[in-house]
Amino acid sequence: MAQGITDSSLRFHLQNAKNHGVTKKEIAAIVTHVAFYAGWPKAWAVFHLAKEVWTEE
Repeated sequence: MAQGITDSSLRFHLQNAKNHGVTKKEIAAIVTHVAFYAGWPKAWAVFHLAKEVWTEE
């Protein structure tokens, strides 16, 4: 996220987090926290990707 890379590797890590029990609320809190360091534009890209991952069944 800090480098602005939101490709399949980030999707893989988000999917793994979901598979290991991280909730939508928890990932939102994590991305929000990191946004203050990495920047909000990069965080918004991650929010969209996380939303896709957490809406998949």
